Amino acid sequence: QQHFHRSRRHDPAAKLFKIKPFLFLASAAVGLLTGLNDCIYAYGVARLPVSTSSLIIASQLVFTAAFAYLLVKQKLTSHSVIAVILLTIGGAVLAFHTSGDRPKGENSKEYLVGFLMTLGAAVLYGFILPLMEL
Repeated sequence: QQHFHRSRRHDPAAKLFKIKPFLFLASAAVGLLTGLNDCIYAYGVARLPVSTSSLIIASQLVFTAAFAYLLVKQKLTSHSVIAVILLTIGGAVLAFHTSGDRPKGENSKEYLVGFLMTLGAAVLYGFILPLMEL
């Protein structure tokens, strides 16, 4: 606040905030989307075994690559495609080599909701990362 008062002495038309309104609104929107993503992710992961959630979250790389291609026109080279494939396979291998199963007392509906929420979180985060670059 002292900086603002000093600026006002030299320039009476000085603004309190120097950020442009569009940039402020875009930053606020990304922040809200990130908060929503965190809530969806926490809800979904709480209802899934580690093996299933790690497999779903590994798919986030594919969504990030697809949205980067669509939103910011990122070129997909053979190296980046192979990297996404290998990292996704790594997540799948991790998921298959764990002994996790559906949590006790959880019905099929809760499991399906957890699965869809975690998948939604992977898709949303795959959208948020290129959106920040845009």
